[in-house]
Amino acid sequence: MNENNGNIRFLSAISYIGVFFVIGHFAVERCNPDLRFHKYQGGVLFFVFFLLYMMNALLSLVLSFIPPVQLIISFLIYLALTVAYVFLVVLGIRSAVKSEQNILPFIGSIAVKLRIFADELKNRR
Repeated sequence: MNENNGNIRFLSAISYIGVFFVIGHFAVERCNPDLRFHKYQGGVLFFVFFLLYMMNALLSLVLSFIPPVQLIISFLIYLALTVAYVFLVVLGIRSAVKSEQNILPFIGSIAVKLRIFADELKNRR
C-alpha cells in the first residue's frame, strides 16, 4: 500500500465521523473517486441525522406538557437514532478502510444523487 492510498483510506474513513467529512473537500486528493464517494455519504449521513435529532428535540418540546410521556418517547427516539447512526458510521468506516464503495442503507442513494447533481453543476461551468 502506497502513502497516497493510505491517505485516501484515512480521509475516507474520517468522512463518516461527524463534521470531519469537510476535511475531504480541502484535501489534495479531493478528486479521487473513492474519497468523493465517502465524503458525500459522510456529509449526507451527518446532515440527515442532524435533522432527525433536531426533529426529536422539537417533538420533545411539543410533548413537554406531558412530562412522563415526553421523557419516555424522547429517550426512545434518541436511543434509536444513536444506535442507527453508530451502525451506519461503522458500516461506512469499514467500507472506507477496505477501499470499497458500499452504499449505506437509506443514506447512500441520497448521496449518489447529490454527487451526480454536483457533477452536473460543475460541468455546466
